[in-house]
Amino acid sequence: MQAGTQESVIDATDETPEWLNAEYFEKVLQKVRDDTSLSVQQVEVKSAFPKGVNYASIIYRVRVVFRAKDQFNCTRSYIVKAMPEEGLAKQKLGEYNVHGKEMDIYQLVIPELKQLMRSIGDNSVLYPTTLTIDRTKNIMVFDDLSSKGYIMADRFAGLDLLHTKLTLKLMAKLHAGSLELTSMHPTIFKGYKTGMVTRETDAFYPLFYSNFDALTEEISTWDQEWHYYANKLRKLRPHFVEQGLKVYDHQSDDDLRVLSHSDLWVNNLLFKYDANGKPIDVVLLDFQFCCYSTPIVDLCYFIFTSTQDFLRQNCFDELVQYYYYNLANYVKKLKYTGKFPTLHEFQRQLLKKLFYAVFTSIVCLPVQINEDTTDADFDALLGSDERACRFRKTVMSNKKYHKIIKGLLPTFDRKGLLEKLE
Repeated sequence: MQAGTQESVIDATDETPEWLNAEYFEKVLQKVRDDTSLSVQQVEVKSAFPKGVNYASIIYRVRVVFRAKDQFNCTRSYIVKAMPEEGLAKQKLGEYNVHGKEMDIYQLVIPELKQLMRSIGDNSVLYPTTLTIDRTKNIMVFDDLSSKGYIMADRFAGLDLLHTKLTLKLMAKLHAGSLELTSMHPTIFKGYKTGMVTRETDAFYPLFYSNFDALTEEISTWDQEWHYYANKLRKLRPHFVEQGLKVYDHQSDDDLRVLSHSDLWVNNLLFKYDANGKPIDVVLLDFQFCCYSTPIVDLCYFIFTSTQDFLRQNCFDELVQYYYYNLANYVKKLKYTGKFPTLHEFQRQLLKKLFYAVFTSIVCLPVQINEDTTDADFDALLGSDERACRFRKTVMSNKKYHKIIKGLLPTFDRKGLLEKLE
């Protein structure tokens, strides 16, 4: 390629914005590297993920070849995250302001969280590094961590104990850091009210009810012994969303409140491995649904959607204790002086919010482990047409999900979680 020329290569299957090209990245990199002589030679834009992996945003992987004053034909890879520009996704996600909130988090909060961890000697990556937050184009540009060896784990297999403990430790860092931030800046999370389940908008309520109904209908086709649970669910239905909402409600000043990620599952995590394939680090992505709420949201959501079934069914108490001890350790290191619960007090808070294990197991888990991506998109998630109904039928007829939910329903029932809760 001749010096001074620019080339943009677009994946023909993507509806990529025309401005996402060599000229755009030249301006971004010149500013980031403080080098006006930097010249972009080539840009290659492709979709970052296959269908069915991501529903709430449009994500591109961009390979950029450039020349700078200190480098010749340098190649870097970046991630560009944008919002859907039309249709049901734009409408519903707009009611949550997911993109504006996430821009604020990466610009205003994550640098503070990273600095707090560095102050206690933790220099791990923790969260993606942003090159630019472009509010004019309504996009965020990140370093592509795959070039540094970070990859997604298998969402169908579930995370084993090593992956799970790494994630719980990262979760504890996020929550402990947010506690200290709140003591430093008491109003920093004032505007973060809308988690995935919220009273601020009913945009996702059709998804909550339709998945609940689809599961009830599916169970009704099973052997007679399972009809007991179908009847339980029918009685629970009028209260299902309200009980999910109560998890997010602030009910007592004694309850721990943190910056909850609220969408903490395997596809929002990137792991790095050693030469023997052992996970040694993890990075947390995607802050679209984060809110100031109970840490129980993240604990239940993560464990019940993303761990191996053995851990989900048998090790919940052990994993909660592991998270709590890490949280207490980081709170102590950060010299947080606010009220902090004992393990027993935290367990009592957990018991009040444990319904979220039921909620995520019914609404989120079956979608996340669905392997048939024929109809897997945002319109199918929230729609009511024939294609949406077909998608929900596919999701709920998954034999792997049947095995999981058959193990969980008796446990939930014994704990009284399939009853109307006061």
